[in-house]
Amino acid sequence: MPLLSPLNLDSPPKPDAEYIRSMFNRMARRYDAFTLLTGFGQAARWRRRALSTILPGMRVLDLGCGTGDMALDAWKRVGPSGEVVGLDFSERMLAMAAEKARARQGAGAGRLRWVQARAEDLPDCVQASGARPFDAVVSGFVLRNLYADIAPILDGVRGSLRPGGHIRFLDLTEPRHGFLKALFRGYLSGPVALYGAGLFGRDYPIPYLPNSASRFFKADEFVRALDRAGFTQIHAQPFFFGAVTLYHALTPS
Repeated sequence: MPLLSPLNLDSPPKPDAEYIRSMFNRMARRYDAFTLLTGFGQAARWRRRALSTILPGMRVLDLGCGTGDMALDAWKRVGPSGEVVGLDFSERMLAMAAEKARARQGAGAGRLRWVQARAEDLPDCVQASGARPFDAVVSGFVLRNLYADIAPILDGVRGSLRPGGHIRFLDLTEPRHGFLKALFRGYLSGPVALYGAGLFGRDYPIPYLPNSASRFFKADEFVRALDRAGFTQIHAQPFFFGAVTLYHALTPS
């Protein structure tokens, strides 16, 4: 699928899906380096915490799998009787994920497949004929990109899970405290913007990351959104002075 026209450095107030897809397509090849730099090397540790509830034999959906790191880590955990499905709407991100999976053949014996689709199309876009519902849906730093459609997406996530299934969502969270908020915004608009410009050049939309983080829910707000979507036993665990939050919730049994 061809890429769209070059991006401006100024992101629109509410970027549409094609804008976001094109942006991630352009960033795919160097996205892992960007994540390593901007997350102080902590992303792998946060992923391990998010996946600590994934057990052998589970069927797991990675929502917005990007270049596949979380899906591949889950693949190791589910073992030969499990399955992992990585969902993303960026074909370039999925190509990177598939490339990594080929390099890691033998690292896990479970089933692994990649699906190019929108999160808004859950659950139909990921449910193979005759497959049981997912035991878990996980995501890493994805939902703030989907905030405009978060209600139907959460409904689709819940509809993808078995009764008693669970979610584990990692995302950026703008702190409420004035000093921490200023540090958070300054980091995203300063060092992170420099990393992005250095790695991606004019393809990095400088305002997008701080804008998407500030638009997204605060932790207590997202907990209420999960409650409205019908999830139970909802918990929000902060990391990195509250700049990253891990959300955990169950579907009713």
